[in-house]
Amino acid sequence: MQSFTKILRQAGRSAAIAASLCLLFMAGCDPDPPAPSVPSSNLLKDVYEDYFSVGAAVQSGSLGKYETILENFNSVTAETQMKWSRLEAEEGTYTYEGADAIIDWAQSHDTAVRGHCLVWYKSLPAWVLADGTTKEEAFARIDRHVAETMEYFGSDVYCWDVVNEALKDTVTAADLERGTIWRTGDVLGAETGDWYALCGTDYITQAFRSAAAAREEYGLDGVELFYNDYKLNDPAKREACVQVVEMLREEGLPVDGIGMQGHYRLSDYLADPEGFLDEFEASVKTFTGLGLDVHITELDIRVYASDDEPQEFDSLPYAVEEQQAEMYAGIFEVLRKYAVPWKAGAGCVTNVTVWGLADDSRAWDTAAHKEYPLLFNEALEPKQAYYAIISF
Repeated sequence: MQSFTKILRQAGRSAAIAASLCLLFMAGCDPDPPAPSVPSSNLLKDVYEDYFSVGAAVQSGSLGKYETILENFNSVTAETQMKWSRLEAEEGTYTYEGADAIIDWAQSHDTAVRGHCLVWYKSLPAWVLADGTTKEEAFARIDRHVAETMEYFGSDVYCWDVVNEALKDTVTAADLERGTIWRTGDVLGAETGDWYALCGTDYITQAFRSAAAAREEYGLDGVELFYNDYKLNDPAKREACVQVVEMLREEGLPVDGIGMQGHYRLSDYLADPEGFLDEFEASVKTFTGLGLDVHITELDIRVYASDDEPQEFDSLPYAVEEQQAEMYAGIFEVLRKYAVPWKAGAGCVTNVTVWGLADDSRAWDTAAHKEYPLLFNEALEPKQAYYAIISF
């Protein structure tokens, strides 16, 4: 069995073959992919070997705890340990230990690593946009950080989320007409930086310009550059994301893919299952139709409709787990339609990453309730959602 890392290395040699599989859309993927080979096991990475790589967000300190679950994945994302604030909290003082541990683990387990993320308004060291910082100084800091980070990790990371969440939380049709689609100071929380106030949208182009230059300088031709955001199944925000791509392309800057985060709630689906999946597919089709790879970068499905909804149960009821499994299955069914085997870079779904490993995590819990968003339960056992996405 080929590893995903090997697949990426062989993508260039397979270009002619893979191109023949992407003819139905002008720059997208055949929505009826070839029949998969019979998987050698029920591990997710084996079941989806002919479709896309399957990943999980991880922390270096818990890799051992989840060793058995991690056998399912051939890609991992550092949940926090490659973010700017974790790498360089104090200017000029670098902390790579956590990220290095993830890289070392991945290499010893034949697993690829997604880079997340280079420029974001959160997890931003205070010194980067300290009072008195000029636009030119901000750009110089972006350029240095991007270059140093990409050089340090090199080809050990197969793609980077270059800019994360530049669009406002909710984009409306009126925002599209007025051009008010960007995340600005009035929608930022604590411990964040207002890139837009100082730089406008130029910080986005600067980040991609810096990443493109670093990729060329350090010989990282196979490393893909992504824009990453959430709620991209919403029609207005989908169109706003298309505008981000157009802006970058007008500047002559490479953007290889879109990261659709996928932090969903079960209520999003239950309100209108067909409508939810139709809009989700419309976004995947739109982005692949632009010749962009699509990664589902941060997939989870919370079972409560809001953060302040009171706790209703002490463990996940079978009926609710069944509904969650149905939603996961619907999402993966759409994604299989837009996948092409062994091909990165041709406008297809090439990776799906779940944002965590098991429900014993407290990452999504609120003051009001515990959440159950992932494929494995608190006992680290597969949930109905796991079986739903491998049964097709």
